[in-house]
Formats: sequence, C-alpha cells, structure tokens
Amino acid sequence: MKNYILICAIVASFANLALAQTDNESVKLEGITVIAPQDKSSYVHINPKSTIQPIPSSDGAELLKSIPNFSVTRKGGSSGDPLFRGLGGSRLAITANDDFLYGGCGGRMDPPTAYIFPSSYDRVVITKGPQTVIYPGVIAGSVQFLRYDSYFEKAGANGEAGITVGSFGRFDTFADVTAGINQGYIRVNGVYNKQDDYKDGEGQEIHSRFERNSQMAQIGLTPDEYSLIEFTYDRSRGEAAYADRTMDGSKFDRDAYRVRLSKDDISDTFKKINFQYGYSYVDHVMDNYNLRQKPAASNFTASNPDRTTQSASLNAEFDTDMINIKVGADWLGDKHRSRSGNGIDKAAANAYKSKDRATNQKADDIGVFAEANIELTDKHLLVTGLRYDRSGIDYFTNSTKSKKEEFDLGAAFLRYEYYQKSFTYFAGIGLAQRAPDFWERNRNKELNKESNVEFDAGILYKNDGVRGSFNVFASQINDFILIYSNSTARNINARRYGFEGEAEWEFVKNYKLGLAAAYTYGKNKSEDKALAQTPPFEMRGLFGYDNDVVAAAIIARYVAPQHRVAVGEGNIIGQDIKKSSDFAVISVNGSWKINKNISLFLGVDNIFDKAYSEFINKGSVDVAGYNQPTGIQIQEAGRQFWVRIQGKF
Repeated sequence: MKNYILICAIVASFANLALAQTDNESVKLEGITVIAPQDKSSYVHINPKSTIQPIPSSDGAELLKSIPNFSVTRKGGSSGDPLFRGLGGSRLAITANDDFLYGGCGGRMDPPTAYIFPSSYDRVVITKGPQTVIYPGVIAGSVQFLRYDSYFEKAGANGEAGITVGSFGRFDTFADVTAGINQGYIRVNGVYNKQDDYKDGEGQEIHSRFERNSQMAQIGLTPDEYSLIEFTYDRSRGEAAYADRTMDGSKFDRDAYRVRLSKDDISDTFKKINFQYGYSYVDHVMDNYNLRQKPAASNFTASNPDRTTQSASLNAEFDTDMINIKVGADWLGDKHRSRSGNGIDKAAANAYKSKDRATNQKADDIGVFAEANIELTDKHLLVTGLRYDRSGIDYFTNSTKSKKEEFDLGAAFLRYEYYQKSFTYFAGIGLAQRAPDFWERNRNKELNKESNVEFDAGILYKNDGVRGSFNVFASQINDFILIYSNSTARNINARRYGFEGEAEWEFVKNYKLGLAAAYTYGKNKSEDKALAQTPPFEMRGLFGYDNDVVAAAIIARYVAPQHRVAVGEGNIIGQDIKKSSDFAVISVNGSWKINKNISLFLGVDNIFDKAYSEFINKGSVDVAGYNQPTGIQIQEAGRQFWVRIQGKF
C-alpha cells in the first residue's frame, strides 16, 4: 500500500509538472553522468538525484561507480561494498548527514551503503585520501551523503520525483517534497526499488533479486535565516538474494533519528556553531530458506544480528580575512548483538525470534580535531588539520565482558594549492590511523592499529570547452590488516601508488569527447608479493552530443587483466579468487528535456551482451535451482535496457 501511494503521488506530480511549463529553453538539460568530474582539489561532488549510467543506482555503493578508481564488490543485484583505490570497509569513512552507520552482518552482507538510498540525499562529497580530519580513521578517504539545509523567506514548496523501469524487472520510484514558511519547514521523501534475478551475458540467471524501500521525515524550525533546530527520522526496509554465499538477507531494517542545532553568522569572526546527535538501529536477518530453496543436506538456519550506533558532535567555525578554522569534538558509540536458530524445519529456525540477543562487542571513540584553510594570497592556499582519538573496545563472552582494548589514534595533513588562470595545482601529505574494526576483531583480537602515510598531488583545468583533472598518490601503510581465507587476520606492511584522471572536450559546438583512466599498484612489503584486492587498470571513453534539450552518447569501458593476485587473501569485504581477464563493454544513452520541469532519460548498458566479471568481486556458490558456475568471480549483468523520467518544481 505504501508503494502504491508513492507511485500515485509521483504520477500526479508529473501531470501537474507537464501542464505547468512548456518552455524548455530557460533551463538546460541535466544530462546523464558517466564520468563524475573532479571540481576541487582532493574532492569530487555528485548530485545523487541525477541520472547516472550504468542503470541508475539502487544504493549508495552503485552511485560511486562513475568516479575513477572506485570499485564495487559484486554479491548479487544490490548491497555491493565500495572500495576506493582498492581500500574499503572502515578504511573508507561513510557517513549519512555526518552520522556514522554500520551494518550488522559479520560477513558484510549489509555494508553501510546498503542502507543509503541516493535519491533521498542532495549531495555526495568524496574526499580522496587522508586529506581531512573531520572524521576518524580516514585511511582511504571519505564519502559523505548530505542533505541541504532549508529556509523559506515566505511560504512555498519545492520537490523532485522520478520513475525508472528496466530489464530484469527493475522498477524504481522516488519523491522528495519540502514545504515551509518563514519560521520552519517540513520535508518528506520516499524511495522504492526492486529487481528480479538478472541474467549475465551468457543468459545464465544469477541469484540476485532485491526489494527495498525507505522513507524520511524532517521538521525544521528557523527562527531566522541563521538559526536551525532540526529533527530527522529515516526508516528503511528491504531484502536481497546473494550469489556469493549460502544465505540471503531476508531482512534489512533500519531506523535512525537525528537532532541538530545550528547557528550561523554569530559575529564577524565566529561564523558557525553546530551540535548534532544521531541514533541508528539496524536489525538484520540472514537465512537459507526465505529467498532460496534450502539445500536438501542442510538444516534450516537463520541468524539475526542487530547493531546500535550513536554519535554526537559539537563543532565551530571561525573566519578572518586570511584564515578559516574549524574545530570540534565528536563521540561514536557502537554495540553489536546476535541470536540464531537452527533445525529440521522453519519453525525450529524461526525460534530465534523468541531468544534473547547476546552482546558480542561494544566500541567507543572520542575525538577532537582542528582544520584550517590559510589564504596566503589570492593564488596560494594552505590547508592543514590535526586530530586525536581515543578508541576503546569491549569484548563479551555470553554477554559478559571478557576483555578490553584501547588505542590512541592520530591524524594530520598538510596540503598546498596554487591557482593560475584556468589551472589549479595541489600537493599534500596526510597521516591517518584507525583501530581494527568489528569484522577484523572477530578474526583476531590481538591486531595492531593501522597507520597510513600518503602523498597526493594533482592538477585541475577548466576553460571554454575543456575541463579535466589528474591525480597521483603514493602510500605506505604500516600494520595493514590483511585477511586470510576469510577466517584469520594479521598485520603486514603495504605500499600502494597509482593515479586517476578524467577529461572532457567540446571539440565542436554540442559535440564532446570524454576520457577517464585509473590505476592502482599494491604490494605486500612484508612478504614481497602482490597486495590482494587491488583493482586493475581501467579506462572509459565517451563520445556525445548535447544541445541542452536533446543529448546522446556512446560509452566504451575497458578493464585490463589482473595477474598480480594473492589468492585467498584480502580484506573484510572479499579475497582474491584468481587472475582475471580483460574485457570491454559498450553502452549508449539518450535524454530529452520535455519541458522546463520534466526530462526523459534512457540507456542500454552492455549493448553487445558481453559475458564478463570484475576482478574486485566475490566468489559464486552453488544455489539450488540455479545453474550458476561456482568458485569464480560472479558474472556481471548482460544487456540491460532502462528508461527514467524525472521532474522537479
């Protein structure tokens, strides 16, 4: 019923939008994103409501594929795990409106991005490398899913909605509406998406169907344009089938609350103070009988972990003619519990519902930080930051505390930027440390903290008809936590370096060429061999036409073979399975601005129905009723058609 109401509301919205405006000249077409441009040093910004190819993303991980050097580990049709430059998990700080959230599954069935619905947010900010200290443990970088603040000078409303349909039963809808007056506002949005099992390029059906939905309600009080008191509630529900394991995710429930108080422009130098508290509760069920046929030789089995994450932060911003300073303190609390059921029938397995959960681990992190932008001249900028964290972990046996660990963690960075006409040059060095995370501690309770020292440098260029960016990095990670055979962990020393770049050129009016490339090299220095789960070289090319009303493009993606492997080694997300072959995939898209408010997008991914699999991947398993090959990287989807209509007011 909730989904039916959402669809009816969207259809009604489109009818009103179509009648409201027929002028398509005053607003340009917002085309399909294939390669996300880097617009600032060390940062990439994405509009998560925009249409991104391949088929518009169903969760937070899929959204990141358009950024060079991002990989997503395939498990099924949804809930993949993102990695940047070959690093993911807790090395990549992922936040929703500056609040951390964690999944409950000990096998990463539900990474944080599985609970993030991109269309529910307004902006995504990606930081490359340890070039910020706003968050703890930024080893690889950070991904922030953010919503804009709202303020209405007078009564009004605005909104956005979209529907996507595609191959393999894909159906997505979203609606996002904000209404307010001078003293406050209300914002609500809803997202629903589903897909049946997809077929690979050889016509083989992959156990991968999913169905998910989320709702958000937000109330804000704005006594004036500089003050905000805001309360937000996020709710999501879902289920997903997996091709990489013997169980599926039959329940992905999340309820989250957030309270925020903010005051801007307090004085000429005291620019902002902000306090917020966030609470996130995840209730997850995995079993071998609700979304698949139970193997004949196995019992009915279910596991029901849950996880409570709380966070609080207080930060302030000060500004003078030359220096902008942000200072703050934050706290993160995390509690994980579990219960399970097993037996010869469903009733025996479902008996877990009547059991008490046993606490496994608790973790707390308290941190303080300062970050400064120092404008040396109008062409020279120095950015620096310093952070300290005290992290503690409590271990439990049968819900009784059995051990405690504590870590002192530091982070710092220094970056120089130089602006010269159409160019921006930058270079920085950063240090970040993190404590072993929940999944690593499950495998070894005696691990050392991990320390990354990384050098990042790059150049940005933007001029009439041409824009581009190029980044290089070199990293030394001491006490890198390496996972073996998905069951044990130990510390090693690792070295990494590589690059990513992207460019776009309008060589004739309305016609453009685009190119992106990325490469990462990783080495296990302690054992003088390849560092596992390092992605191969990748390149993407685009030829397109865009006259601001109609657009079309053809996209070619090439991924090189990966022969540098360490079979059975990796991270909490996955391990190397075997060497991979190269492949090339061709896709096309088109878009049309129907009127000022409504746009139509369509695409064909993998137009030649290529059979291929990514190196960064999970290994397939035998699933009853499916003839999918086992013990190899999961095959990607074959040819997919999709159409999306989207409007705003």
